[in-house]
Amino acid sequence: MKKASIFYMFVFLFLVCCVNMQISNSLNATKIFASAFFSSSDNLKIRAYGDSISAGYGLAGYDNYVNKTSAIVEDSYPNVFLKEYVNIFGGEIKSYAVTGYNSSQLAEDLKKYQNETATDLEDFLSTDIFTLCIGANNILKVASENLENYLKGTISDDEYRILLNQACVQFELDYSNNIIPVLTKNSNATVIAMTIYNPYKYVTFNDIVVNTQNANNDLILKSILSGLDKSFKKMLQTTMEYLQKINNVIKQSKSKNIIVVDVNQNFEKLTQEEYKNYINADLSKMTITKEVFDAIDFTNFDFSSLIKKLILCVDPHPTMAGHHYIANLHKQEFCAFKLSLKTNLNEIQSDQDNIEFLIDSIGGKGNSLFKLYKNINNNVTFLKETTQKNFSVQAHKLAGAGNLYVEIYENTFMMGKSNEINYSYNLKDESFNSEPVTSNNTPLPSNQNANYVVLACIICIGIIAFVVVFFIVLKLYKKYNNNKT
Repeated sequence: MKKASIFYMFVFLFLVCCVNMQISNSLNATKIFASAFFSSSDNLKIRAYGDSISAGYGLAGYDNYVNKTSAIVEDSYPNVFLKEYVNIFGGEIKSYAVTGYNSSQLAEDLKKYQNETATDLEDFLSTDIFTLCIGANNILKVASENLENYLKGTISDDEYRILLNQACVQFELDYSNNIIPVLTKNSNATVIAMTIYNPYKYVTFNDIVVNTQNANNDLILKSILSGLDKSFKKMLQTTMEYLQKINNVIKQSKSKNIIVVDVNQNFEKLTQEEYKNYINADLSKMTITKEVFDAIDFTNFDFSSLIKKLILCVDPHPTMAGHHYIANLHKQEFCAFKLSLKTNLNEIQSDQDNIEFLIDSIGGKGNSLFKLYKNINNNVTFLKETTQKNFSVQAHKLAGAGNLYVEIYENTFMMGKSNEINYSYNLKDESFNSEPVTSNNTPLPSNQNANYVVLACIICIGIIAFVVVFFIVLKLYKKYNNNKT
């Protein structure tokens, strides 16, 4: 009997694990859109933090930004992403991004807010949106410092991995223990963090133009470049493994207040031509002349002069088009909208006149569906469903005094609820009073409610499966004992 109890216990534990796995997988598979709404009275405080990508390195106006004569670079992705929001909801965008910053330097800068010693602490804590791009320099610093040694073979792949791993460990400590906790010190703030893309996916030494004015030397150099390219590709593959570890840390930080824009995943889908359009790194811009060839010390395998020229042509920063592409990826993950009543209700002459509405909507992934409701003393009435941002309803439908609001859906998922507009409208024709205050039309369940329904269904299925399997096992066990006797 003791053996039978142990056996049943193991069966039970196995089934519980299976049910838990099903629940976890189902909830992870549920798509939840990130959304936000800012009322028209809000003046948004938006702050950009990070490295040279956030700072807009290489773009027009960057020099002024560095000299602090400009608040933010016009075509940098944070400004392209959020200036529409500011235009509609009001406010300002400021950038505190610094070219060359790694995670430790940013964490050090943010310590003053963590320790509450900053003179602008109140401003920081009242910030609505933080954009964040950090982590690239943690990896690039290791790569650039060891590029020549790796190509020459004076550092092994294992030694290089140790250095990269140290950089990743430091990033995780900085990001998880300092950067994110400080930026989320205000629980009402939204942090929008991006993953780091691979800037050298299509970079190859074979694109380098060779023109030493000597056919023999050209052949020798092309052969050397081909060999160096193989080493470079191996180094890049190793580097990207560790970049992915940094991206995993960023993705795992996703929560209610942290939106993660997976820029890396989207860049991986781009063609070679698109990459060249979005990223500055392009070795076809490099030419090896007779002077560069003569400076190479072939005896000691010293390619320092070649490497220095090479680094100038592998700029990892986005072009202006690249910044706009990254900004659009951010817009897909973050939306905001505002409902406005365009018609003056006091000027309505007939209950059949149209009341005009306008929805200012920014961001989102696809076609939006809007649902208009009125709320009178907590009695909610569905008024209209539309895909148009300009729409109207007949005046008699607004009978009463309360507020109006809109829900927005994308692909059946509710993105959020708009601002509420207080209104009051008295019917001109009392015959319309027969309209009920409440309605059978109710909004679609929110994502959270849908998750609870899914969870309840999975638990029920799991319990039924457990009972069925338990009795099958019990029957087989009894049959086995009977045969044995």
